[in-house]
Amino acid sequence: MKQFTEAQVMAFRDSILPPTRRSYDVIREPTAAEKRSAKRCLATRRAIEAYQEALAIRLEMEL
Repeated sequence: MKQFTEAQVMAFRDSILPPTRRSYDVIREPTAAEKRSAKRCLATRRAIEAYQEALAIRLEMEL
């Protein structure tokens, strides 16, 4: 069998794709830190919405 040249071997190695990272269909529970973060974000969003509603009502009353 004929031996490959070094260039042919390197080209073959470069042509092979690396293994891909597979995303597994695993459902996991959120960690305690993720739950706390989600609650804090939700509370912040609700506070901003309440403030904006109060501001809109106040501006409407002034007009």
